Amino acid sequence: MDYLALLPGLALLAGAILLLPVVRPTSMIARRGLILAVFCLSLRYFWWRITETLPPPAQPADFAFGLLFLMLEMMLAFSTYMCLLTFWRHRDNSPAADAFERASREANHSLPAVDVFIPTYNEGWEVLERTILGARALDYPNFTVWVLDDTRRDWLREKCERLGVRYLRRDGNSGAKAGNLNNALEISKVETGAPLIMVLDADFVPKRHFLRRVTGFFDDPKVALVQTPQFFFNPNMLQHNFMLSESWVDEQRFFFDTLQPAKDGWDVSYCCGTSFVARRAAIEAIGGYPTETITEDILLSFKLIDAGYVTRYLNEKLSNGLAPETIGEYIKQRSRWGIGAIQSLFVQCGPFGRNNLSFLQRMLFLETANYWISLPTFCLFGLIAPLLYWFFGIAILRADAADYAYHFLPAFISSTALFVWISGGRIMPLLTDLTEFVCASRVAPAVWKALLFRKSQPFRVTAKGMLTDRVQINWPVMLEAGTLFALTAFAILSYRASLVGGLQSDGGDPKLYTFWSCWNLLILALVMLLAVERPRMRREERFDLNEPATLLWRGKLEPVRLLDMSVSGARLEVGPDMAPALRDADVILQIEGIGPATAHTTSAGGQHVHVRFGAGAPREAIITKLYTGPYDSVARQAEIGAALGELFKRVLGMR
Repeated sequence: MDYLALLPGLALLAGAILLLPVVRPTSMIARRGLILAVFCLSLRYFWWRITETLPPPAQPADFAFGLLFLMLEMMLAFSTYMCLLTFWRHRDNSPAADAFERASREANHSLPAVDVFIPTYNEGWEVLERTILGARALDYPNFTVWVLDDTRRDWLREKCERLGVRYLRRDGNSGAKAGNLNNALEISKVETGAPLIMVLDADFVPKRHFLRRVTGFFDDPKVALVQTPQFFFNPNMLQHNFMLSESWVDEQRFFFDTLQPAKDGWDVSYCCGTSFVARRAAIEAIGGYPTETITEDILLSFKLIDAGYVTRYLNEKLSNGLAPETIGEYIKQRSRWGIGAIQSLFVQCGPFGRNNLSFLQRMLFLETANYWISLPTFCLFGLIAPLLYWFFGIAILRADAADYAYHFLPAFISSTALFVWISGGRIMPLLTDLTEFVCASRVAPAVWKALLFRKSQPFRVTAKGMLTDRVQINWPVMLEAGTLFALTAFAILSYRASLVGGLQSDGGDPKLYTFWSCWNLLILALVMLLAVERPRMRREERFDLNEPATLLWRGKLEPVRLLDMSVSGARLEVGPDMAPALRDADVILQIEGIGPATAHTTSAGGQHVHVRFGAGAPREAIITKLYTGPYDSVARQAEIGAALGELFKRVLGMR
């Protein structure tokens, strides 16, 4: 094989990749050029995989496992190719939203009415309070907030009456969240008749200008729904356990910040269940919120597009919610999403049904189900495959290490460069894939069960707002990862000690399986470390403010800087002579948007003073300011170098 023949092409590709940091992802020439390069290199790899690496049928175990692994690779390739096709377009709706907001302020009293639905099942008041207050504080002249209580709690009704929002309950729980929304749809039509419906999950707080930015899209009668991205004000389990909340973004940023704007370019952006506004007439035209699957959101997209409507996506941070805080809740949420995607394959408006979807729309919707079928199964199989080689002599891939690198690395490096560049660094192979390996052994069986047996699945709500005061270990994840780690390490050590020899010369290359095993050891070690869940003792999230405030102390008003703040307290920057004298003092903080708040200093050092708000502080005003304002509590932009550094410290036990 003439490896030198590829050098000019690889040099050209390497040069293109090196130029990516100075080219914007919105440059369609650069974007499409790299998409074509990735596609060609991927086809080159798969041609080689299909024609030269499959075990012979004469060795049935090798052939069967090898064919299964190749099929999983090709299923993942289908998802990758559909992503590449999706990336061919891109739509930025922010300029249109700017114009809509200006127009809405000029026509302030002639805007369409909006019903704001907050469906709730088992969330506590500490979660619901900020959502209701945020919804109530929307900067819009004509809206009604409805709290849809599916567990019929009298205390919640009383609190809703005190806050001046509508409270609604029903007799049963049929249809789960979708049934709850349909009940509200029917009742609110009689009482308000608002033409637009805004949906917020119980833990999602809208920004004040949400409706100003969104309602103008409905001037186009074809637009049935406008979705906005999901952001989170608490670190997810990976960010928290690895201490990456200041340097790494949540794993959904790629979908919301990169994939959804591209889908919108094809008029197929997805409804995601919360933080969206829909046209009442369109929802009624399709028979209400879908109840055929346990995830009503993606099916709602199918039905609206099938009915001839258009969905739109506005890629702006217009709400904040709670991310799953434990591995168990993360797995529950992902399993529900995967099962819902599989169930959507078998409905009338799905990719195989008799409907009005175009071929491209069917393929794009099919890709969602394919993703949930193939990725968890591929991750699980990838951890087991080297063990089949070491312990049973089953080589699923017949190639030497150099030949595999020759064909695989150009495709892998180019696709990684494309996805990292086009997402603005929001994905990274190791960190992005780690969460998939954590839940693979739970999600894969759930998805395959839904696919093969098509049994109805109960709707399981993800618990939010969980606090723990001690380290907890997710033992199922720990034991599974630990067992695979021990077997893989034993196999490598045994091979090096000549206790196991792998296959003969007509089988796989031990060097290839050794490298594969070492990569698995790294993944499994990180999974085990992630399974050790750090305490979450902070009841309220702390937001970065960095804005001026005024401190009333000893009868004098002193200018200070409000660095960060939570519902319970704040951190101030004061003059160098003030901090020592402010220890254990009662003060009053004058904060923009809140007014005076009584507080007590708890510590002081240098120019920084920590205060805790007193009983007389305006709690509701503080919640409204923090959760509806332009503030962040976790990273919005990924810093790959810093994230890797923090991860390295965590692995070494330095943090």
